[in-house]
Amino acid sequence: MTDDDDFPAAAPAFAAHFTDAVYSDPDGEFAPFGTDEGFDMLYEWADRRDELDSNTTVADLVEQSGFSDVVSRLETQEGPGIPAPGGQVDAATITIGAGFTLLRLTGHIDEAGRKNTLKALDVLINRYDSPAELLRQRADLQSWTG
Repeated sequence: MTDDDDFPAAAPAFAAHFTDAVYSDPDGEFAPFGTDEGFDMLYEWADRRDELDSNTTVADLVEQSGFSDVVSRLETQEGPGIPAPGGQVDAATITIGAGFTLLRLTGHIDEAGRKNTLKALDVLINRYDSPAELLRQRADLQSWTG
C-alpha cells in the first residue's frame, strides 16, 4: 500500500468522509483504485479534471472512458468460476472505479451514479462473500450526504 499522497489530490469533501485506507490502496483487489480499471480511470480523469464539474455523472465517466453500456451488465448474472471478460464482475469493477473517481476528484456523485455504484458493490460483495473492504465502501457510500 502507498501513502495517499501518491494519488491525485482528493476533493476536501471526499477526504473528510472516505478516510479508510482502502481509498489509498493501489494494490487491493477490492479497493476502488486497486484494480487496473479503477486505477486507470482515476489517473485518466485526474489528468482531465478540468472537464469535470457539478453536473458530471458516473455514467459520463463510464461512457467517456470507453466503457459504454457497462452499467446494463450489472444485471446480467454470472455463474460461479472465473468471471467472463466484459461480464457482470467487470461491469461492477468499472462502475465502482467510476463512482469513486468522481467522488475523489469532485466531492460529488449523482444519485443515479450513487445507486449504480452501490449496486456494483453489492454484486462483488455477494460474489466474493462480503470482503471487509467492499463492506466499508458500501457503508461509506450509503452514509454519504455530500
